[in-house]
Amino acid sequence: MSDDDFINKLSELASFVESTRSLEAGLEHLTTLVAHAMACRHCSIMLVSDEGNSTEPHLRVEAHSGGLPAEVRDHRQPLGSGIAGQVAGTGKPLLILDLHRSVYAGLARREEPGTVDVISVPIRLEARVIGVINVDSPLDRPRLSMTDLRLATILALVVSKSVQIHRLKGLLKTNFMQLALAREAQRHDGAITQDPARVARLMAHTLYDEMIQAGFARDHVLMVATEILSQVHDALSHR
Repeated sequence: MSDDDFINKLSELASFVESTRSLEAGLEHLTTLVAHAMACRHCSIMLVSDEGNSTEPHLRVEAHSGGLPAEVRDHRQPLGSGIAGQVAGTGKPLLILDLHRSVYAGLARREEPGTVDVISVPIRLEARVIGVINVDSPLDRPRLSMTDLRLATILALVVSKSVQIHRLKGLLKTNFMQLALAREAQRHDGAITQDPARVARLMAHTLYDEMIQAGFARDHVLMVATEILSQVHDALSHR
C-alpha cells in the first residue's frame, strides 16, 4: 500500500467517525471501512460488555463484514478465552499465520479451506481494552504480514476514537447527564469517566439524589428502578 492510499483510507475513516450519528448505526459501516482499508474479506468488531455485576466481562460481536456464522455472532466470549478473548485479556495483538496448523487451531470458529491468516488487535480507550478487531483472508496478496498487523493496530486507534466520540455525544445529549458529569468533574478534579459501568452508577446516584431533593419518597424511587428494569427486560427479549 502506498503512502497516499494509506492516508486516504485513514481520512475516510476519520471523516466517517465525525459524520455518523450513532455508534450502533455506524459500527457495521465502520467494520466495512476497516475491511476495505485492510483489503481483507472478513472483519469483525467485538466490544467488551459486563452487563452489570451479575456476569463476568465478555466480548460479543457488535458488527461484521464479509459474513459470519450465526453461532459466532451470538456468542459471548469470556475475556481470556478464545483468540479474541486472549487479545482482550492480555492487551497484546496477534498475527496468526496458517491458523488451522497453528497452536490456535482448536480455537478457530470459522471453517475455511486452505491457508488462513488471522489478525486480532485490541481496541483501547483510557488505558483499558474495550474491544477487539479481527480480520482475515487478504484479497490482494497471498498472506498477512507484520505490516498488516501494524496497520490494524493503527486502525484500532481510529475505531477507539469513534467509540469515544459517540459515548461523549450520548452523555451530553440531556441536561440530566450534563448535571451528573459536572458533579463528577467537581469530585475528581475535572476528570470525566467514559467507563460505561461507572457512568451507569453515576447516573443512578444522580437520579436518586435529584428525586429525593425534588420531594419524592423512596418507594417512588423504587418504582422508577422497577420500571427501568422492566424496559430493559422488554428490550432484551426483542433482540
